[in-house]
Amino acid sequence: MLLSKKKNLPIPNGPYSASYLDLMTEYSSEGIFLRLHYPTSSSSSLSEQSKQWLPWIPHDKYIKGLAFVVGMWTIIIRLVMWWYGGYMHIPAMYEAKLLPKSQRKNRKLPVIIFSHGFGAARFLCSTLLTELASQGYVVASLEHRDTSSCATYYYQSPAHRDRDERTWIQHVRLELGVTHYTLRNKQLKYRRDECIKALDLLAEINNGNASKNILNTSVDLSDFEGQLDLDQVTIMGHSFGGATALLTLSSDYRFKQGVILDGWMFPLKEEKLEVAQPLLFINTPTFHITSNLTVMERFISSPPGSHRQLFIIKTSNHETQTDTPFVVGYWLDLFKPKIDPKLGSSINNSLIITFLKSYTDLPDNISKELQVLDENRELIIEGKLPSSVPRARKRFITLFA
Repeated sequence: MLLSKKKNLPIPNGPYSASYLDLMTEYSSEGIFLRLHYPTSSSSSLSEQSKQWLPWIPHDKYIKGLAFVVGMWTIIIRLVMWWYGGYMHIPAMYEAKLLPKSQRKNRKLPVIIFSHGFGAARFLCSTLLTELASQGYVVASLEHRDTSSCATYYYQSPAHRDRDERTWIQHVRLELGVTHYTLRNKQLKYRRDECIKALDLLAEINNGNASKNILNTSVDLSDFEGQLDLDQVTIMGHSFGGATALLTLSSDYRFKQGVILDGWMFPLKEEKLEVAQPLLFINTPTFHITSNLTVMERFISSPPGSHRQLFIIKTSNHETQTDTPFVVGYWLDLFKPKIDPKLGSSINNSLIITFLKSYTDLPDNISKELQVLDENRELIIEGKLPSSVPRARKRFITLFA
């Protein structure tokens, strides 16, 4: 009975159906690997669309990688995923056609580059990214090859690709101590460079050079030619990806605004950066530790006159902005009250969509998002970091401080 019904992440709320494809460049680890989320149209019912939904976990190596990151046996992760999530699927059609121009008022599609967190991968925030695609955004979700992902891979040659012989890049545990910051900062800069490469790639595709995807795909990338709005590009990141987004904004001014989701500031604590672009910070109490807040405050308070929005979602935690509460349940802060996963995700996504509306003029109607925020105002702290810092969990500090 558990296997008779396809389990799925929350259905996106936007006016369009969501689709995605995987895109890889170069037969080496020097290329980039990303998942491109985008809007599509479908007249079929949800049950018909669900036939094109693929599993959340794209390969068993990612389960092994996640188990390694959290220090658990792989079989335990598999059992928890099966028991709690029932082999979760992503509610987006795989490799569907891009939404026709006639169905989006002949306007171009705004672009977001997304950077995942420590120990994550390109699919770990699919609830958020499919939501953005359903609202009309094209989102490039990178799978970083800096060894901070739970796992990733590349192909060494066309022959290896045709035989699906993958060269895997495993997650590497870094030793704590005097070299920890230096190594994390090196990873951060590698990630920054990948974000810039991703934007370069989308610019090439938009200009008609659609020959860069080495993966076998049924989607004609020439459909994206001239369809991307690259004048108001957003960069967004969760945790380690939040720090990546800030460094990228300071390095490449083609990125016009940033969304920082529970940013982990340690990897850039010694960087002397200035980010003038508008920023949205959405925090959870997880990283309300002095060292993290001190670095974050630098970006919130400077440069003078810069546009900043800051929110804290009460009783949320670091997982709330990812898919894992839907897949394995909450596993951090086990004995603390936690927000319902769907509600937490809805508040988080509504804050992002209302922020993006100010800069990309999409979506047309945000009344649903404004209603979510109005009805849950008691769960949202706006405009300030906490004045008192709660004692953080020792294990979390060990991993991230």
